Amino acid sequence: MFNRSALVRSAQLALISLALAFAAASTRAQCDNPKTDAQRVQCIGDELRGSDRTINRVYGELMKSLSPDDRIKLRDDQRAWIKRRDLTCNITWSKGDREAWLADLLLDYQKTVCVVRFTNERVEALNNYQKSNTVEPSTPSAAQQSDLLYDLSTKQGLTKGKWYFEVKVDYSAIRSIAESAIFVGVIQAAPEAAAANQQGNSYGSLLTIRRTDTHSVPVTIGFAVDLDNGKLYESENGAWSGGSPGSSGGLDLLRGRSYKGWVTSSVTLNPFFKAHAFDVNFGDRAFIYHTPDGYSPLQR
Repeated sequence: MFNRSALVRSAQLALISLALAFAAASTRAQCDNPKTDAQRVQCIGDELRGSDRTINRVYGELMKSLSPDDRIKLRDDQRAWIKRRDLTCNITWSKGDREAWLADLLLDYQKTVCVVRFTNERVEALNNYQKSNTVEPSTPSAAQQSDLLYDLSTKQGLTKGKWYFEVKVDYSAIRSIAESAIFVGVIQAAPEAAAANQQGNSYGSLLTIRRTDTHSVPVTIGFAVDLDNGKLYESENGAWSGGSPGSSGGLDLLRGRSYKGWVTSSVTLNPFFKAHAFDVNFGDRAFIYHTPDGYSPLQR
């Protein structure tokens, strides 16, 4: 007997599957060569959720394979790792709803990139535990931690003044070394006591670099930080996007708080620096482009 409803249902499922496949292919294509901020956020969001799924799977599988004593060691080691991650990435809260936590995390690029890096390194550690069938907790060395986050401008942070710095990005050279997500910009230098958002947010550029990326021309990104008026302006190869310094454009900073320059990567940065594929100039040498009128090097 001909079942029309079943046939219609089958056709609907086929269309849904086709649409999902098309959407996935579209997302992959965008991540191969992200051109807009929305596409870059989509890519780092996919990377964040992917690393989160991976660590949950690897951790669960490892727990099943260990002895009762090693399970306790692994649980304690995992809790210590979470505390270390949250401290380093400036995460001061958690939510029971995992998706809500991830979505909120994506609002701050610096924290997102930091968590991705921590998670990827933790997955590698868990895989090593599984290969050796033992748990040997270890604390990252100071060298490893400094390789994760680069605080290259000022230690105390600045609350007033107008400051400028530049970042050179050679996409071709970077992607020949490793795919990566890099945040460059400013973060709050110290917590603001009694404020609703004590840690503040990060402000700057999110760079997603993939091996299939067609971006081949080196780019110099300029950052003009106006702490007197609470603004951050960005330029690319000398051309200001979203408004030049002094205009109503740019990103809004929280006035009265202290800020410092900051760089975070989802992979180790040292090879990029050594290959001269990535360079940060806070003012210790001459800038490539003209410093905006009224602005000084972030690091004199």
